[in-house]
Amino acid sequence: MKNTTMKHPNRKAIAHWISKAQDGLGEIKFVKSWQDLKILYDKFTYILPRTIGLYEKVRRIPPSIQIEPTNYCNARCICCSTSRSTRKRGFMDFDLFKKIIDDAAQSEIKRVHLYLHGEPMLHPKIVEMIGFIKARGLAVHLTTNGMLFNRNKIIAILNANVNFADHFVFSILGGSKEVHEATMKRVNHERVIKNISTFLALRKEYHVNGPVIEAMFYPMPENQHEVNLYLKTYQGYVDHARVAGGISSSFAQYNTINEGQNIKPRIKTCSLLWERLTIFWNGDVTICPQDVDGDRVFGNLAKQSIREVCMNEDLLNIKRIHKYRLFEKIPFCHECDW
Repeated sequence: MKNTTMKHPNRKAIAHWISKAQDGLGEIKFVKSWQDLKILYDKFTYILPRTIGLYEKVRRIPPSIQIEPTNYCNARCICCSTSRSTRKRGFMDFDLFKKIIDDAAQSEIKRVHLYLHGEPMLHPKIVEMIGFIKARGLAVHLTTNGMLFNRNKIIAILNANVNFADHFVFSILGGSKEVHEATMKRVNHERVIKNISTFLALRKEYHVNGPVIEAMFYPMPENQHEVNLYLKTYQGYVDHARVAGGISSSFAQYNTINEGQNIKPRIKTCSLLWERLTIFWNGDVTICPQDVDGDRVFGNLAKQSIREVCMNEDLLNIKRIHKYRLFEKIPFCHECDW
């Protein structure tokens, strides 16, 4: 007899959904019209399927893409492996970017994560990229160290039709100046705080209903003693002050002598395979953000469409392996703790 037992989400997934739901309730303050209510609804319908683990559809296009504007970075965070990457460095060509976004819009993709292994604000056309995404009706999620904003750049972003569908996340790995700058080397604490303050003030001055401004803290031995100070400082100041579950050891230790050491083998299906398509600055599509050096590329969007890459048989096979949790067949995934 066929097993019809319902698979329940794990506790971590439930906690993640509750956290997102709480954030969603906090975003009610942005709801000022029927269009805003639709944005809030779209956020919930984006979160729920991946949270409860509906992975039965192997042949589906993810609801989001992750684009790497550049893999150059102006910071040297102690938890980041980007500086150890052997991959060629560069900036995404703007024509290639537009091709990808047009394809994404036609493929009914809803969200663009505009960051990966580098600081997105380094791209000379980052504001134009944001504007092009919004012109195609997609949401923008951008994560930044916060160093490269200025008043004119913020005003240009606010004039790019952003709203609270969009999220700008400032990585802040310390509650104090000392720990923030020690964990995110080359970052100036005062400048980041000033840029956040300017963003919030100009958003209010220009009466723009977004983007959502978030702070993100990743606890690790060097900063975990400042979690409470971080929350005391940023809760109520930015729209969301988040504390992540921790740093991925397989990412932080990438290309080190001890890679793989102290990393527990994977036991659950990776939602990222269903949630997003990961795209390097040169158009290469890789398995996920953990593939820092691009060792597992399935296609290139300068030559192919998003649908063609998503239907690549090697990628589909990896999703099948994850669906049935046969992780030992893929050492890269088996040793990943994302």
